[in-house]
Amino acid sequence: MPLKFWKKEKPEKGKEKEEQKAKAPLKPAPLEKKPEAAKPEAAKAEAKPAPETAAPATLAAVVDEVHARLVGLGLTVPPTKAVFTKRVASFPGGEAAFAKQYESEPYRAVTRILSDWIGFRVPEKFEPNQLLSEVNLRLSSFNLAVESKDLSWLDQDLNLRKAKLVLGVQEKVVRFKDARDFMKGVNDLIGPRKLAFLELETWDDDFSFLLVRDPRWQKLAETELVVVKADQTALGGECGECGAAVGKYWSDCLKCGAVFG
Repeated sequence: MPLKFWKKEKPEKGKEKEEQKAKAPLKPAPLEKKPEAAKPEAAKAEAKPAPETAAPATLAAVVDEVHARLVGLGLTVPPTKAVFTKRVASFPGGEAAFAKQYESEPYRAVTRILSDWIGFRVPEKFEPNQLLSEVNLRLSSFNLAVESKDLSWLDQDLNLRKAKLVLGVQEKVVRFKDARDFMKGVNDLIGPRKLAFLELETWDDDFSFLLVRDPRWQKLAETELVVVKADQTALGGECGECGAAVGKYWSDCLKCGAVFG
């Protein structure tokens, strides 16, 4: 073997040159130092820090982009950037989970962030007065408060109730089966003040609402960043049950309540 050949004892000085010439044909190619076996490991060591330093930069870019787009949609304002960043950090599974879902389903990731951040959720079975406390907490920023009077049942089997909503000198009688119907009455009262509670999709049986000033309906209808459920954003097709217009990512119909697959 070549290794044994090189380990042979050196010939005497006088014969050294002759033996080297004679054995030259048998001499294997010089044993080049293999591309230093340590190099692959060194390369790995050098490559390792790259993902670690790139991830935070990528995440920061995502957060910057999302917040800027939400500002453009009129759903928040520039000074909330720091608070929004903290909210992303508390996303279920952490920042990485948010970034991953944002890459595949941005509308789900961002809509959830909004619901848990500046929106509020209402369970399928709710108490009107408790819902009003959430409503008034947000309306207090505009020195407004809605009252509820004469709450009564119309049909318990259908879960149908009615109440009179009062805002200043305005009154509105609402008949409702769910939080969506109830909030329509609230919006009728605050609409003249260019305010509205937007319904956000939850893809579940509960509801979520977000108060905004002067909704930018065209932008909200065109974006796929957030799923807002309203007649103005129903551009995704028709309900198979009643034929009403629906949004692309809606889970149910606003008109008949049919649930989509």
